[in-house]
Amino acid sequence: MIFVRNSDMDMKTLFIAVHAGAGTHAKENEPTYKAVCKAACLQAMALLKERRSALECVTAAVSALEDAECTNAGLGSNLTMEGNVECDSSVMDGKTLFFGAVGALSGVKNPIKVAHRLAEEQKLGPLPLGRVRPSILVGTGAQDYCKTCSIDVRSNILSKTAFKTYNRYKRKYQLAELSLAHPSKKMRPNSNNKALDDRPKDEGGVQDTVGAVCVDYEGNVAAASSSGGIWLKHSGRLGPAAIYGAGCWAQNQVSASKAGVAAVTSGCGEHLIQTLLAKTCSDAIRSSTDLSGSLATVFQDDFLGSEFLRNTEKKFGGVLALKTHSDGSDRDVELSWMHSTASMSIGYMNGSKNSPTVLMSRLDDSASPGRSYTLGGHMLF
Repeated sequence: MIFVRNSDMDMKTLFIAVHAGAGTHAKENEPTYKAVCKAACLQAMALLKERRSALECVTAAVSALEDAECTNAGLGSNLTMEGNVECDSSVMDGKTLFFGAVGALSGVKNPIKVAHRLAEEQKLGPLPLGRVRPSILVGTGAQDYCKTCSIDVRSNILSKTAFKTYNRYKRKYQLAELSLAHPSKKMRPNSNNKALDDRPKDEGGVQDTVGAVCVDYEGNVAAASSSGGIWLKHSGRLGPAAIYGAGCWAQNQVSASKAGVAAVTSGCGEHLIQTLLAKTCSDAIRSSTDLSGSLATVFQDDFLGSEFLRNTEKKFGGVLALKTHSDGSDRDVELSWMHSTASMSIGYMNGSKNSPTVLMSRLDDSASPGRSYTLGGHMLF
């Protein structure tokens, strides 16, 4: 758990934390992920120091993560079975409680900016004839919305690395199908029924969303998440980054007993959706005096031990959560993270620092991914 206190309420507490995905990260690639998290934190902090809103700042942080080819979001997104990019993104404003999301969106470099716009437009009130403004748009409807907002929509956006990996996975999938169709046929040793699991140690191991949580100069909180989804996913599949309560959650402090909270999740999308993990964690930590303890309890009981996942042998998930509380003279900010994946890439920074702290959180070598979890954090001051 990270604990930050700022006794000068005129300065406020500025805080940003990001993650670049939970999954399996090769140790030799750690510098790349750390650099991406550092850049995202610095971009967001620069805006925080300009007194920009928490919602703007998490959007900027996630945009930076989407621009990085190594993440499974935006430019680096995993491809569908047909070889296309379909992104999910969402934001939640803890002050207004407005939520904006897009799902299965193709051709947009930074889908998080579209989600941000949907959340912001809800502040304008109803449309003509009392029509309710949308909070979630998907597929071609989301593309059409982008065009009306002058947001660039291209035929497709994908990286060379993602396309190369897609071709490799597609071949393995076809071999796996052939093996199932002709079980008596002898397959090559390197293309047996384990084809889909026979991958390079880092390739495709980063699962689902990237995300950010933040506290601005007024003490408002916000959260944002973005994802390219799983490899070879069915076209039109929606992941947690497009689902209310699954990928991100944020609520401002409303009383002494109800602190401000913001959480983002990562991991196997279906597992996160079935447990609504972002909201479930936020609800638990909001009234608790022990962020790390309550987060651990939720993760153990409501994720790994969830009745909704009782038929799932291994549950892959990660959560990055902050809690902020003010008594009128001091504002405290706590940050904690937890994951059952092999690793999770994290960065965080407060306004008094010149550079972010970046790290790769890992399960112990003896732990079993999908069955065990690790709790991370450091006491700053």
